[in-house]
Amino acid sequence: IMTTRFIAPFALYAIAYADRGATVFVNPDDMTATAVLDLGTTDQPGHADNKAKLVLNKTAAYAALLHITSSPRNQQEVAEFLEDWAEEACCFDEQGAIKTPLAIAAVRKITIESAQKVESDAQILSATRSAFESIRASSKDPIPTLIHFTCQPYADLAERTFTLRLSVLTGDKAPKLVLRMQKAETHSEEMANELASRIEDAIGTELPVLVGQYSKAA
Repeated sequence: IMTTRFIAPFALYAIAYADRGATVFVNPDDMTATAVLDLGTTDQPGHADNKAKLVLNKTAAYAALLHITSSPRNQQEVAEFLEDWAEEACCFDEQGAIKTPLAIAAVRKITIESAQKVESDAQILSATRSAFESIRASSKDPIPTLIHFTCQPYADLAERTFTLRLSVLTGDKAPKLVLRMQKAETHSEEMANELASRIEDAIGTELPVLVGQYSKAA
């Protein structure tokens, strides 16, 4: 099995060693492609042992994006993510764009404020007591609610913009921040279709390219 990280050598190998029935299968779940070069035909099936495998590597920026959005993070983690990838990130709140240094400062300064008011009226035969408690997240600087993160997800794919929605979890003493990627499934589908299209462009009409996963029957 020949394995590569790039479309060009994958296509060249597949074309050079393609036999009857050779087909390329693009797996959208893990962004890989497998060229089964000796698949054969229905009447004369091949051994399906000669294969070429394309395994795209995530770019550093995309890997960092997937990591920061995988679970709730503390303020330092989110602030450092924005610092490390400041050129790729554009921050916004309800009023519009926020300069990235201000957004980073806001993330670092988020505090959990708890306000409690207790009123009591003690009498000889009765007592009344009421309490109000509220918790909110605040910062002196504008807290970003949306982050547009633009990067090339894989080396052979086009640059795209991912939209992240920031929310603050206030259940603990220290706030936790959640960055949720919007339309994540749509991005996955579009990247898989783009991969299939680029393989088709590289291979031409030599081999059919199908979106799906191939497994050899036992």
